[in-house]
Amino acid sequence: MVNRKAVSKELKTLVWWYVITAFIIVVSLYGLVFLYDFGNESNFNIWLQLLENLSRFTVIYFLTLIPYLIFVLVRSLIRDFRKNQFRGFARGFALKLLTPSLVIWGSLQLIDGYRLNEKFDYQWDRTIENQSPGIRHFYNTDEKQRGIHAFDLLEDTADLDTLKRHNFEWLTLVPYISQEEYDEPTIKVSFLKNDSVPRFGNLRKIKALSAEYGFSIMLKPHIWLSNTSGGIWRSDIEMKSEADWEKWFDSYEKVILDYARLAEELGIELFCIGTELKTPVMQQPERWLALINKVRSVYSGKLTYGANWDAKVEDFPFWDQLDFIGIQAYFPIAESRYPDLEELEQGWTNHLPKLKAIHKRFNKPILFTELGYKSTPNAGIAPWEWNSFQNRFYRKISKKTQALCYQAFFNTVWKEDWFAGVHIWQWQSRGNSMGDNNSFGTQGKPALNVIARGFYQNEEE
Repeated sequence: MVNRKAVSKELKTLVWWYVITAFIIVVSLYGLVFLYDFGNESNFNIWLQLLENLSRFTVIYFLTLIPYLIFVLVRSLIRDFRKNQFRGFARGFALKLLTPSLVIWGSLQLIDGYRLNEKFDYQWDRTIENQSPGIRHFYNTDEKQRGIHAFDLLEDTADLDTLKRHNFEWLTLVPYISQEEYDEPTIKVSFLKNDSVPRFGNLRKIKALSAEYGFSIMLKPHIWLSNTSGGIWRSDIEMKSEADWEKWFDSYEKVILDYARLAEELGIELFCIGTELKTPVMQQPERWLALINKVRSVYSGKLTYGANWDAKVEDFPFWDQLDFIGIQAYFPIAESRYPDLEELEQGWTNHLPKLKAIHKRFNKPILFTELGYKSTPNAGIAPWEWNSFQNRFYRKISKKTQALCYQAFFNTVWKEDWFAGVHIWQWQSRGNSMGDNNSFGTQGKPALNVIARGFYQNEEE
């Protein structure tokens, strides 16, 4: 029979632990936020935004239970010890901690065995790696950008050295612009051009470190849409009225001009005025033309825009005002899982006539402002798809498919004379990696060597 008094007491204990844990999280975030100056938006508002964003993640509610579960385990082991001394503690430890841990470990090993059962005997080519102190400056010969989106770069320059060694010559830096709702002018304008603002200070540091190697930089702001329920994303941003459009562009312009001024100050070579904002561009073309003129007035470098591959790129109204036609190049290039190189090359060949026609129409070079493939069997079918939190742990890994996708790109698109280069997605600075994951990252995967060889070989040809 259930002891209601005991159940009630345990529920009170759970609630107490849950509330205390939540309180510690809230206070810790408060402390972290107030370590920084966020410009013309109060730290209190930033703190509230962080709490609101965290509340949208279901996993946070389960993670908050962890301290309570640890408490229950420790309490149980103490009780076992009090009942039967060391023998009771050992038995409880084996049943309540060791056995479940072994079961979980064994299950993870089985899952990894399933995910990593691909046979791919790739021969890494070390001869094409760059062992010199700086980049090779291939761009001076063929004017093709060899870039990668790099995040969380470490100050010890280990990542920059690795990227240099694999023939990257451009870094793509992505500051995120926060917006809550897709149909409200809720861009967070919270920037100052001083080192007390973390993102500005970090950009200055990265620029200084990368200059020692000779890297060029593209600064490429992205809008981060907080509420993406119903499949909404930044391309769908659409205001309800002209007044709201006015407010939205006023905020967006302030942020973009702040970054453009910083790019001018630091001598950044390429600035991207927007990324994957199809609806704002198509509905408000005059405002974008005005924005380009304002950016030109404060920034003297090259300009581009990152249009999504499926967004009728040829209809965008401002290509003649920019230096590059930028495309987020997640074109489907396969119809099957585990495609061979021939299928992937044909997939790219099917897209070449349209790309060439766009180039001819505007007489501008085409730059892939983003291109990336996950290490999954279906990477060529829907390259734009993100991994969900769950399938990062159980979806099969195919390093071969990822490598072949990049090889097909170099065998086809890279050779075109109208093609101005590529900025790979992505590089996460998290130390050394064996590459046993299905993410877009190339660390520790054959794809990294394929890219390095593609950048190198095509220069030699």
